Amino acid sequence: MNASSNVSNVEIANKIASTATLFRKYFPDASVNFSPWDNSNNESMQDTIDFAFHFPGWSPLIECRAILLQLRIENDKNCRVPKLLVIMRGMIVPSERWRVATIGDWEMTGTHLPQKEQKDNLFLVCKELYKLFSKTSAGNKN
Repeated sequence: MNASSNVSNVEIANKIASTATLFRKYFPDASVNFSPWDNSNNESMQDTIDFAFHFPGWSPLIECRAILLQLRIENDKNCRVPKLLVIMRGMIVPSERWRVATIGDWEMTGTHLPQKEQKDNLFLVCKELYKLFSKTSAGNKN
């Protein structure tokens, strides 16, 4: 679901804004799109917060023109801290160049992988997103 459609309270609005700021900390040339999808009723996307980060032209260092970022948050009733899954896909029209998900070994796969420094920065973004989304307000029991 588009990040812009997910704003249900001040806390999530702050986390969505902080996600954009965090990504731009490592990739300052990127512009953020809080509504990367058409307003479809695709139920498989209902449990994600989705962003697109566009670069000015094709970036040879990151091997793409845009990065689609999906955050899947699962609230476990037995755990105070929500479980987060981060999925990033480097894209050029009309295809995916690379992909990484924060499961298993966090292995990046694809036909054209980013340069080492950019790859390291993408992993830093993931780690900082975990820190950001592990913080819950005192009144939030999830």
